[in-house]
Parts: sequence; structure tokens; C-alpha cells
Amino acid sequence: MWFNQAKCDIYMGTGAGTKLLKEIGNAQCSVKISSPYLSPKMVDELVWLHKKGIKVTLITSDKFDSRSYRQEKSILPLVVQNRHLDEEANLVRKKWFLTQRILMTGSVALALILLILTIASYNSIYILGLGIAFLLFLCSRYARRKTKHIKIYSYTYSSLFPFKVFVAPDSYQINDMFIHGKIYIIDGHTAYLGSLNFTESGTKYNYETRIRVTDTEAVRKIEEEFDSLYDHPGLAFFGIEEWGRSIYTEPINQSSSELRVTFS
Repeated sequence: MWFNQAKCDIYMGTGAGTKLLKEIGNAQCSVKISSPYLSPKMVDELVWLHKKGIKVTLITSDKFDSRSYRQEKSILPLVVQNRHLDEEANLVRKKWFLTQRILMTGSVALALILLILTIASYNSIYILGLGIAFLLFLCSRYARRKTKHIKIYSYTYSSLFPFKVFVAPDSYQINDMFIHGKIYIIDGHTAYLGSLNFTESGTKYNYETRIRVTDTEAVRKIEEEFDSLYDHPGLAFFGIEEWGRSIYTEPINQSSSELRVTFS
């Protein structure tokens, strides 16, 4: 993209993101951000905007940020885990759980009865029946293992709002281009360009450079470039399912304390 003679404000120094953050916080309809590095607190601001009804779009990369956190820490709030229950498998698991409880209760009850009979009658013959109680106990342990290994949950993932994490060239040698440019577009009529990343250090503390553009035609072209970059057909990015599996655990079922043995 090339645009000549755009009128803009220029700022150099620390606190380069002060006005930027204020305008992002006051956005009325949309915010678009491209920044290779993020910090969790800044992403929380985007989540807050999304909950207010602001349309948020984000471009970033899988690079480490300045504090050596993986981007997972920042991306986590943007990835929604959707858990799906297999009703048929869950019914089978409940039956095994009920069987385990019956067998365990039966083995304990039988063992107690046999001990009481042995003590009351002074006849050790009842002790032989403990073998049956022990067999019931072993069967209950088998049933318990079955409940632990039956998979009743599957998972899919969705994004809180549109975002893409492009693969950095030095990570997997897939993309030749690293998305290093920082672009901020607020409500389609104000754009910021410069060196500051969407991090606390970049927006508040580092010595950074930035320009603020309100020229209608310039902002339009900047937004077109952003949209083109977001939909770039030649750049690999991490899919939402891949992010979900790397961020979340995926238990195959619930613990026994959570299981309710009810049949409809």
C-alpha cells in the first residue's frame, strides 16, 4: 500500500499509547488491531470492548512477547471451549457406575455379616464366605475402571471475536513474511501506525514512535490493507481448534463425585 500527503499527528517518546488507549476505550462500533506482540491485560481490554458490543478484530503472531510468555497466555480469553455430551455413552457409564456401587456395597455388607456370624456362633466356617465378598470387591473395582475410561465428552472450539495468529517464519519455516507492522483502526475513521505493540510496555513505558491519522481516504486505505492482511491466502495461521487443544484440557468424563446416577 502507498498513500501520499496524508495529514497526521506525530508522537515520539514514552506513553505513546496514552491517546490510543483512550480512543480504543471510547470506540463506538469497531476496533481493528494488528500487533505481533500482546499482553494479557491489553487483551482483557478487547474482551471488555467485545462485551460492550464493539466489533473487535485482531491480528497477531505466535512470537514470544517481551516477557517471554507464549501467546497462549494472552490468547486464552479469546478461545471458547465447547463441551459436547454423548448421551448414549453417558448412559452406559452411569450403568457401570451403578453396578460398581451395588457390588461394592454388597461386598462390604456380606463381609460384615459373615464376621458377625463368625463372632456370634464361634464357628469359623463363615470365614470361607469372605472369598465371595472379595470376588464382589474385585468385580466392583473392574466396574470402577470401566467408568473411568468411558469417553462421554468431545470438544470443539470457537473464538470470542475474530482473530488470527499467523505463523512466524522462524517458528515452523512455513511463512516467509513476519507480520511486524502495528496497525490500530478505531471506528473506521481514526488510525494509528507506529512502533508500539499492544502491550503494557509498548503503550505506556517504552520509547516508541506513532502517528495518528484521521484523513478519510488514508484511513480507508489502511483499513483495506488490514482486511487484506487478515484474509491473506498465502499466510499460514494457527486454527482455532489447534489453539483450543493447546490451551485447554479435555477430560473424557466427569469425576465420580460429579456423576449422578439417574435414568430417564
